[in-house]
Amino acid sequence: MKYTAFVLILSCFSSFAQKSPIKFGEIPMEDMKMTIYDKDSSANALVLTDYGIAYITVTSGGDAVLNFERHTRIKILKKEGLDLANSSILLYHSGSAEEKMTSLKASSYNLEGGKIVETKMSKEGIFKEKYNRNYNQQKFTLPNVKEGSVIEYTYKKTSEFFTNFPNWQFQRTIPVRWSEYWAMIPNIFIYEKYMQGYVPVSSYENKNQSYYDTEVKAHHWITQNVPAFKEEPFMTCEDDYISKLNFALSHINYSTHSEEIMGSWQKLNDNLLENDDFGKVIAKSGFLKDQVEQLITGITEPLKKIEAISNYIKQTIEWDEEEDFYAGNFKKIIEKKSGTSGDINLMLASMLDKAGLEVDMVMLSTRDHGFVRQAYPMTKQFNYVICSVHLDGKTILLDATEKYLPFDVLPSRCLNGQGLVISKKNHGWITISTKAKAKTVISADLALAVDGELKGKIQYTRDGYDAETMRESYNKKGEVTYVKDFLATKQWQVEKSAFQDMKDLSKSVKESHEVSISEHSSAAGDVIYVNPFVTSQVQENPFKSEKREYPIDFGSLTDKTYMCKITLPENFVIDELPKSKVIALPGNAGKYIYNAVQTGNTVSITSAFQINKNLFIQDEYPLVKEFYNQVVAKQAEQIVVKKK
Repeated sequence: MKYTAFVLILSCFSSFAQKSPIKFGEIPMEDMKMTIYDKDSSANALVLTDYGIAYITVTSGGDAVLNFERHTRIKILKKEGLDLANSSILLYHSGSAEEKMTSLKASSYNLEGGKIVETKMSKEGIFKEKYNRNYNQQKFTLPNVKEGSVIEYTYKKTSEFFTNFPNWQFQRTIPVRWSEYWAMIPNIFIYEKYMQGYVPVSSYENKNQSYYDTEVKAHHWITQNVPAFKEEPFMTCEDDYISKLNFALSHINYSTHSEEIMGSWQKLNDNLLENDDFGKVIAKSGFLKDQVEQLITGITEPLKKIEAISNYIKQTIEWDEEEDFYAGNFKKIIEKKSGTSGDINLMLASMLDKAGLEVDMVMLSTRDHGFVRQAYPMTKQFNYVICSVHLDGKTILLDATEKYLPFDVLPSRCLNGQGLVISKKNHGWITISTKAKAKTVISADLALAVDGELKGKIQYTRDGYDAETMRESYNKKGEVTYVKDFLATKQWQVEKSAFQDMKDLSKSVKESHEVSISEHSSAAGDVIYVNPFVTSQVQENPFKSEKREYPIDFGSLTDKTYMCKITLPENFVIDELPKSKVIALPGNAGKYIYNAVQTGNTVSITSAFQINKNLFIQDEYPLVKEFYNQVVAKQAEQIVVKKK
């Protein structure tokens, strides 16, 4: 991109280069001999040094070029760290322009006979592949990497997309001994900078200087002895919480005027509405109108029209699992019968529009992509799009990528805070929510034999996300393989299995098995010990750490009910029966009910477990942890049966 005004206001000072604190190939012997990292003995590997510098230069023709140089050195401590020999760099592309990686150099080092032996990476270890619509991956693999190795690589990335100033990650899933980053930002470029995570920066300074004959503000960050990022149960994307420095280009101050780059959410909304692969594609594609008329002929109810169109797309187009928010050529997508989430949901919007329904698009970031920071209006914060239909004063959110979900239930990956409605009249933020839960009801009717064997019937009734998971597994594997895998972790003998309502998504899906079970009870003389939870027992608390660093995000709500009736053998009676109990979190955010009742020669156990709130902050962690502790303890209690 040519910016003549930019070139004219550059100040010509003598430039000097900031340097990596390490020199390629010069590995200290103490690092080679290291077997355990003294600050984290559990570490599989250690980043010895991670150095980066980003700067903008201008060619003689007036093109602004964004440059990024990196030098990384890592110690492999255990075999679990060997995967670090494989690295990948994302390269953005748009149209014919693409970021380029050059000057790649990589080596591994090993101690052999007391000497450090270097193995250089050959060209055969480097290759590139597609990542998604806008990114390719430059991958490389270092040779001769084993426990005790040190690996090292350097590279340079150049780009004309200077809006994508490189972010810097101070923290990784392994400890980092030294992390250093320089951002040399020309004074005319105004970047918003924001830190995230919980690791403090060891030092930060900024000063005015000249770099490659450009007057810049030199920002310099260093962190030392950064602990490994530890993933915790029920988290969204680690990128939400890992310690990191982010950049967003706000505007450019030329000598004569200021150009706004980031703009506002309204500007982003207007640009998307005018985009040929987004807003305009909804009104186009007239060939879809005939198909829509066939689908909705004779249907007067708007909800039924929506369902018919959604089901058509689900049955016609297979989601290729690429998350995106732009559309390709609809005719080609239908021909190849597969497409991205953008292809599918924008086609859904186009067909709904042709059916006379009021439809908008909603931009969002999925759970594995991270949450959206509303202070920074940038499309790169999003990776997904869904539909919104306004009907009788209500808003219905739609996604047609998952064929085993009802038409009005969003995939669980979408449940990640708020989305941005792209619309001429309804523009704004909307909470991405769904009425669906992960719901399962299990009913067991069993007879206890004198040798401790339980025999009878177990039925699973699933709704919402549990029904989706089951239907998808069943249809992909087939019934025989599904049953085989279902029994893989159980010591059950199954005489007969049955499945009901596998295709009708408006109904609960049912699965039943006639079984003989021996591992959930044991006989000792005239006494039988019975664990009534023959399936779906919460055996372990997922929350083990003393404190929680990050919020607990369950995504969807949870509802698990287990009902078990056990008929006793003749001449046997209950000696010990667990007491009924109710456990609840404040505000009914979570609830557990346990009932045990004896009627004649039968005992009935009812267990109802609910999580009624998606998000719990760190301060609530002790309560959630104790809630699970009590559930685990209660479900571990046994029924004691003895002979009269």
